[in-house]
Amino acid sequence: MRLLARLPYDTVFNTVYAALKINLCLVAACLPLLATLALSGSSPLQSWPFYTALSALCGPAAAAAFAAFRALSDGEHHVARTFWTTYRTAFSRSLAVAAAAAAAVIVLAADFQLALGSPFGAVTPLLALLIALVAATTTALLAAEAKPTWKTTLACAYLSIRYWYLSLANLAILGILAAAIVAKPAIGLFLLPAPALYAVWANTRHLTATLH
Repeated sequence: MRLLARLPYDTVFNTVYAALKINLCLVAACLPLLATLALSGSSPLQSWPFYTALSALCGPAAAAAFAAFRALSDGEHHVARTFWTTYRTAFSRSLAVAAAAAAAVIVLAADFQLALGSPFGAVTPLLALLIALVAATTTALLAAEAKPTWKTTLACAYLSIRYWYLSLANLAILGILAAAIVAKPAIGLFLLPAPALYAVWANTRHLTATLH
């Protein structure tokens, strides 16, 4: 009973409530992509270049969620306001980062498909690593709120390679989240995004600590 009395119920409730609000904000911000996935009759894998390009719209949403996590860790519980303020102010920057990453992934993935089963099949591991590096670098740029210059991009790429285990963990978390959204939309959209992205943000904050 004494242990139960010591549990910080207010803190737990506020954290869970904040996570739910962030999930709803993410759903609203990514609605164009989600609506297209729901209404399209084709498999995302069959039309992967189109969905990869459209996923650039999730860049501002991810940057806003990372800012909300930062505010929450500082004791600010008005996460929805922080989310939409950051979404508005960082929209152009984060969309440019995500769009450039989507374009790079489309080119690399197309080359990967062409190389499979061809005399150039030996380059497929390198192409796969480059795709992973683009995803890790993009995540670092969005989480660090860094201005997308060549210097910061190269720094984030270097740090993503140096702390490869954190980058690998982030990619695994994002992959599981994407699979959950496709397989179980209700759970994947309304329960998992905030915890998953928080873990990604926490890893990336350590990864990019030297940029601040």
